Amino acid sequence: MLIIPIQNKPDWRRPPLVCFALVLVNLLVFVLYQSGDEARWQSAEEYYFSSELPALEEARFYEYVDTEKPEWRTLAQGAGEEFIYEQLLWSREFHHWLLARLEAEGQPQWLQQRQEFAELRDSLSNFAYGLTPANPTLKGLFGHMFLHGGWDHLLGNMVFLLLFGLSVELALGAAWFIGLYLFGGLAAAALHMGVEAGSLMPVIGASGAVSAVMGMFVAVYGIRRLRFFYTLGFAFGEFTAPALLVLPLWLGKEVFGYFFGSDNIAYWAHFGGLVAGFACTLLLIRLRPSREIHVEEDLPPTPAQMALARIESLQNSGKLLEASQAAASAQRQHPESLPLIYKSIELTALAPESEAHHRAWLALFALAKQPGQDFAPVAKGIEEYLQKVKVPRALNLGVCLVLAQRAAAEKRWELVETLLLRLQEKAYRHPLMARLANGLVEHYRRCGDEERARRALDFARTLQPTAV
Repeated sequence: MLIIPIQNKPDWRRPPLVCFALVLVNLLVFVLYQSGDEARWQSAEEYYFSSELPALEEARFYEYVDTEKPEWRTLAQGAGEEFIYEQLLWSREFHHWLLARLEAEGQPQWLQQRQEFAELRDSLSNFAYGLTPANPTLKGLFGHMFLHGGWDHLLGNMVFLLLFGLSVELALGAAWFIGLYLFGGLAAAALHMGVEAGSLMPVIGASGAVSAVMGMFVAVYGIRRLRFFYTLGFAFGEFTAPALLVLPLWLGKEVFGYFFGSDNIAYWAHFGGLVAGFACTLLLIRLRPSREIHVEEDLPPTPAQMALARIESLQNSGKLLEASQAAASAQRQHPESLPLIYKSIELTALAPESEAHHRAWLALFALAKQPGQDFAPVAKGIEEYLQKVKVPRALNLGVCLVLAQRAAAEKRWELVETLLLRLQEKAYRHPLMARLANGLVEHYRRCGDEERARRALDFARTLQPTAV
């Protein structure tokens, strides 16, 4: 069973850098560090088979099976040497059982060879930084979250981290996100150690921490209805439900997996991560003011978005004239919609000297009159417009003056100079121009550019009233 949200998109104006950094760290650890495991294992294997250990330990293995693992008898007989040597090399339970007997029997040479082999084997990433419930270490508690058993394991965890982490980091902020991510991973490890107490099998993977992010996601969105994609066997589809509803489904999936799923998956770690991430985020939301929690809602499309979708449909169908006319009409109805303005500019760009093209650019420049409107797209548009058209008719005298005033307020002095020079070429005079020119003088003097400051000062003097 798989249940994932399919509607929430990150706000790229505030990119989730911590989420991307976690993905990058996991990839780098896997590629740069874990890629060396093959060579480490080859070294350990070569040492083992070049030593006296194979001849000495096979009989001891049968003794271990008879006394400690009678359920392995059938496997040992059916799989033969392949199963036996797999356990001789990998089983840490057998290793500890054998060490105790060698010490009691006084077998220093055998004991030394076995320990030297164990040191080589334990240099593998899953032994060196994996989490071993019977012998937890600080490096294992944190290190296991950044190790993976293969590309499929890594990519699966990273995809889920991005699916849930992008919107969670945006909602909680980077510092809380990374803190709860690590705490959730530790909580997942704690529950796994409690269930598998005494196990010498190391566990690796970011799944516990990623499950915590999934729990955080449910807490952030609460009773808000979201769209989810699901698979159940060969069936799949979509459904809409409050985010809280999927938490018991996810938890139930992990419990079911523990009893009926693969033995190689730490289901209780997933369970612990889900609960820890959910509980801690609920507590955080209660303690922090609601205005500090930013949740992106998946609202119905606005009229402007619907108009843009219709225009793009016409454009994709090759109906460029109809698309252009629809864009012009929609832009007049929604004059503050940047996407519609850009689409109108794009559709009229085939005739750069047409009246429609200049009107499209003029709609962009008109946004400068809105105090709350970001000026950056307008400033960039002015530069592009001057480069692409031969006669910039949209930059008439009144528009240039408005743009110059807004550019000065935004401290974009080079753009102010460009617009004032255009006004000067047209022999236009306005009291505001002198103030803008004096602002240019002060800016260039602060920058130490005396030549441009002098030119701006000369221009400012020409705008002073003539004495009679």
